[in-house]
Amino acid sequence: MNTYRKKISYIFYWTIIFVVAGSMIVYGISKPIQFQSFKDSVNVNVSEGHKLMWTFYSYSLAYPIIIGVFEVIGGVSLLFSRTRIFGCILLTVILSNIIIQDYIYEIIALSSAVYYQVLISIILIFDHRKLRKVVYALFKSEKTSRNISLIIVAFLIALIFKYLETKII
Repeated sequence: MNTYRKKISYIFYWTIIFVVAGSMIVYGISKPIQFQSFKDSVNVNVSEGHKLMWTFYSYSLAYPIIIGVFEVIGGVSLLFSRTRIFGCILLTVILSNIIIQDYIYEIIALSSAVYYQVLISIILIFDHRKLRKVVYALFKSEKTSRNISLIIVAFLIALIFKYLETKII
């Protein structure tokens, strides 16, 4: 019975990976086409926020291409054990941005972005040991001797740079 559950769990895990990876790769590849020109600007069935956001995205082809490239990188990263956590983190950043925009601008695709983010969260639950190692490595404190006087000097130099930055740039 225990091996049966493991097999079902394994199938479920990989199904989620394939669903998210496949969708993100397709979405990423289609981004330039999706925002090539905004034909719905006269469509009365979409909200004003939808029109505004779609106009913004279709203004320049470069921005959707950049987002699309990161979606493809995230989707492909999910397919490999070594890069899966990276892919989940990258796609979480992208999807969080999309979820916020879809919510604020009343875009109908909000539920899709939330759905994929939930699936990514499930992948992270499956890979919780790897995720724990990554989080530990990111936030572990290094035991170094701290010289408060050097930190104060560095802070003062940073203030001077910021002052000069406002005057020069």
